[in-house]
Amino acid sequence: MMKFIGIILIALFFFSFPIYGQRNIEAGKSIFKSRCASCHSIDKRVIGPALKDVDKRHEEKWIIDFVHSSQTLIMAGDETAKMLFQEYNRTIMPDHKDLSPEQIRNIIAYIKNEGNGVPAKASKRYVPAYTNPYKDKNGFVDKILYLNFDEAQSPLKFSDTTSWLIIASIIALLLTIFYLSAYLNYVSDTLTSKKKRT
Repeated sequence: MMKFIGIILIALFFFSFPIYGQRNIEAGKSIFKSRCASCHSIDKRVIGPALKDVDKRHEEKWIIDFVHSSQTLIMAGDETAKMLFQEYNRTIMPDHKDLSPEQIRNIIAYIKNEGNGVPAKASKRYVPAYTNPYKDKNGFVDKILYLNFDEAQSPLKFSDTTSWLIIASIIALLLTIFYLSAYLNYVSDTLTSKKKRT
């Protein structure tokens, strides 16, 4: 009888293990979506690194410490944390001190589970997409402000003599108008004062 009960208990343990593991993955998925997904993806760089195989790159304790407070590790001189901080443009990862080690293990379990079906990608430095600062600036005023007369949509260069001559001419014209206005105002005041005397 005892042997029969023992077999049943062992069977229950092994049958319940996948369910327990699945529950951990689901818990990790929920936390990942709410806490991590805005900055991390499984298979590609976002604001932070791709997390596929993070458990192979770092020890579990290090991951837990890093998630709790990455800056604490950096200030303590941890070389890996410092390297990641520099590589990702000194972007500060928020502290998650409220997460228990078990919750972070659940996140790791979710990442491992997701990473199993994701092919590895070549690692390369993150380069932000180029945004043209002169995009949609083709109006008449834009052409004057950006000296974009040929619609090449490029910033002014020191070697662009024509553009500099145009700028100098505009400045000279504005100064001439200013001084002419001041002179006319002076003449008007002088004539007015003479009339008052007579």
